Amino acid sequence: MKKCFIMFAVSLGIIFAGPALAVNDDEGAFNRAGKSIDSGIKKTKEFFTDSAITARVKKRLSRDDYVSVFNFTVTTSKGVVTVKGEADSEKIAQRVIDITRATKGVKNVNNNIMIISKSPSSSR
Repeated sequence: MKKCFIMFAVSLGIIFAGPALAVNDDEGAFNRAGKSIDSGIKKTKEFFTDSAITARVKKRLSRDDYVSVFNFTVTTSKGVVTVKGEADSEKIAQRVIDITRATKGVKNVNNNIMIISKSPSSSR
C-alpha cells in the first residue's frame, strides 16, 4: 500500500511539475517577446521623432530669405541633425546652423557645410 501511495505521489508530482516548468519557459518567452516589442516601439518613436525634427528644420530653412536659395541636405538620428551642402559664405553657413540649433527637438548639430567661393567673372 505504501509503495502504491509513493508511486501515486511521484506520478502526481511529475504531472503537475511538467506544466509548471512549461509556464516558466513560456514566461521567459513572453518576457523576451515583450522586450523585443518595447525595443521596436522605441525605435519607431525615434524614427517618427527624427522625421518630425528633419521636417521642422527643412521648413525653417525654406522660410529664411537668405538660406532658402541654397540646397541643403538635412538628416536626423536620435535628435542629432546633420546639415550638408554648400554655402557661399561663412555667414550663411552659420545662419543655417543657428536656425537648425534653434529648432525644437534638436539635441546637437553636425555641420557638414562647405564654403564655396564664387570665382570672379573673367572680363575681356
